[in-house]
Amino acid sequence: MYTVDNRVKELRIERGLRQEDLAGKINVSQQTVSRIENGENSLPADLLIHLSKFFHVSADYILKLSDVRMTQEYRIEVERSLERNKAFCNAFERLNRANQELVIRLMEQLDESQN
Repeated sequence: MYTVDNRVKELRIERGLRQEDLAGKINVSQQTVSRIENGENSLPADLLIHLSKFFHVSADYILKLSDVRMTQEYRIEVERSLERNKAFCNAFERLNRANQELVIRLMEQLDESQN
């Protein structure tokens, strides 16, 4: 069986996750995560893609083929999100205190209704 050196353990630890936590998030067993981290198992393409999306890094980064962490698509998504957040914060700061509190309560209610 061919195995590859990877950064799964490094990424998991950076996120403060136990092997069990990561396993639950990507729908595999803790033993599978352990074997992948220790180089005992190959890293199937579907799992590599899932890990790449979960950690927001390129597959090449996970496989140590590149030291560039973020994919271009994720970098663009982050930049757009930062712009939206900046616009929201600027609008929020222009509101008076009473309206700021109203916005906070509304956001809490919307969040609860989504869950």
